[in-house]
Amino acid sequence: MSSLDPRFVRLGLAFGLALLVAGCFRPVYGDMSTPGVLAKDGGGGDVAAALKTVEVKPIEGRVGGKMRNELIFMLRGGAGPGAVAYRLEVRSINEIGQSAVVDPLTDVQETRTISLAVQYVLTRAGSIDPLFTGNALATATYFAGLQRFANVRAERDAEDRAATQIAERIRARLVSYFATGR
Repeated sequence: MSSLDPRFVRLGLAFGLALLVAGCFRPVYGDMSTPGVLAKDGGGGDVAAALKTVEVKPIEGRVGGKMRNELIFMLRGGAGPGAVAYRLEVRSINEIGQSAVVDPLTDVQETRTISLAVQYVLTRAGSIDPLFTGNALATATYFAGLQRFANVRAERDAEDRAATQIAERIRARLVSYFATGR
């Protein structure tokens, strides 16, 4: 009488388990037009299409403009403006600059950190009732040397990196909302 190799048994069990759970997952950007998805919101449909209907209101300041441009590109993928179903408003941007590392011999700041904290609200077009509100925080660190122009440019680049991180977090929150309705 022959016995089965334990490796083949484990492989068969793993394959069977994979087949069982294969239908449990749904791609985020797939067609969400099945009943029940976003039913309480009255929505439904494709997440990527819903992202393209979000209008991003203008945001004050250079960092706000950078964040808005990043959001528009991330939501629309470079396409022009289309029909507006939702409005995203960034209500406040707080920028905090702080030193992280100070050279003990010269007492000069070597590394600095920029932190951006943002509050935002998503509403339906033509309504003032928020669908959801959120907060996002991002930090970027840069090296501060002895050259003044290099420091200004490094600080600006750090602000841009933090603005891009905030835009990515807001986009992820929007994807989550359109995929689940919460």
